[in-house]
Amino acid sequence: MPTLRTFGLLLLLIPIGCSKPQANTTVVPTVASSSASVVVTVTRPISVPLNWSIEQPGTVQAFESTPVVAKLSGFVRTVKVDLGDVVIAGQLLAELSIPELVEEAAQKRAMVEFAVAERVQSVKGVEVAKAQLKSSEAMVLQAKAGTAKANADFARWKSELKRAEKLVAERVLDTQTLDETKRQYQSAVAAKEQAVAVVASADQMVLEMQAKLGRAEADIQAAEAKKGVATAEAARVAALVEYTQIRAPFAGVVTARMVHTGHFLQPTAGSRVEPMFVIARQDIVRVFLEVPEAAADKASLGAKATVRIPAMGNREYPATITRTSRIINPETRTLRVEIDLDNKDGAIRPGVYAVVRIAVSTPNAIVVPTAAVLFADETAYCYTVENGNAIKRRVQVGKTDVGNLEILGTKPVSGPPTEYKPLTGDVKIVVGNLGSLADGQPVTEKK
Repeated sequence: MPTLRTFGLLLLLIPIGCSKPQANTTVVPTVASSSASVVVTVTRPISVPLNWSIEQPGTVQAFESTPVVAKLSGFVRTVKVDLGDVVIAGQLLAELSIPELVEEAAQKRAMVEFAVAERVQSVKGVEVAKAQLKSSEAMVLQAKAGTAKANADFARWKSELKRAEKLVAERVLDTQTLDETKRQYQSAVAAKEQAVAVVASADQMVLEMQAKLGRAEADIQAAEAKKGVATAEAARVAALVEYTQIRAPFAGVVTARMVHTGHFLQPTAGSRVEPMFVIARQDIVRVFLEVPEAAADKASLGAKATVRIPAMGNREYPATITRTSRIINPETRTLRVEIDLDNKDGAIRPGVYAVVRIAVSTPNAIVVPTAAVLFADETAYCYTVENGNAIKRRVQVGKTDVGNLEILGTKPVSGPPTEYKPLTGDVKIVVGNLGSLADGQPVTEKK
């Protein structure tokens, strides 16, 4: 039972506990029950390179995993591989049977041959046109030569006619001879007109042969174009025929097989197509992990890492970060990171769980001994020695090294609110027996 004396003491204490400081009262740091100076060990923060690591779970996946689908509709004629088979790039996996496509390919090849024959015919037509043109040009020369002879005959008989008319007038020549001369002159005139007509006809023939030659040359161009179209069409159908040969896109392993001989495949544009096979490349594997936002800046390209696979007896693989997404996922607040591992021996099975440790180094970390930091109420504290007193400070703790803690910043626990400030090398930090100290307590440095 409590005594009257006890109740009296409690009554005396109650006003003290509930009293409020006056508006202008200066806040005095709380001093330990003993005002005697305490001997403490002090140290100063030092700047050292701090090595630490980020460790996150990850998943191993094949470097590439491709579903192999059919582009054309047809029946499966043969299946060459099965689940678990190792294949090389371009290896035949299956064959489709599409008879109508094979016949169309044969037709297109025949059209190419026909176009080639048409071109040959057009070339021959050009040769014929050139020969005809040359013959026409020769006829023009011949006609022009005939014109020269006709002109000469015309001039001769014209002169003979004038002389005969003069001799008749002088009664030297009889009229019968004159008449004969006139007939020869008229015949020369007709021969001259005929020679001119022959030359005009020959010139027209030359023009006609030139037109035929131009047409024959145009026929060659048309035949070339037809041949090009036929060749392209034949190549298109030949490419479609190639799709009947289902081949491996790269070297890897058949991880799934969904077809059998005789299956009818009917791919439909715009809908999901069931794959025939799934081929996974395993000579290289990818390790996927999500790095928290707070450590994302440390997971840079080329950063050193170690991949540990528990299912393989915690076997470790040295590696470097190969690629990152470069952005933080707003839903998970993480950065996607990928690491490529060489797996030529096939020891790593895609799908296994992995643990990735990313090595990080802080070149100029400010550290203090672990015994210089006190953890209480989920907060870290330290004591600095200022003017012979121990000043209690809140501490932002960073990474842990062997026997040391990284200090990111400190601020006083009393006084007006302030921001955390980094420690400097001239600050004295109390080491050990921090629980026996109070804020503002006099201390003496241990010699």
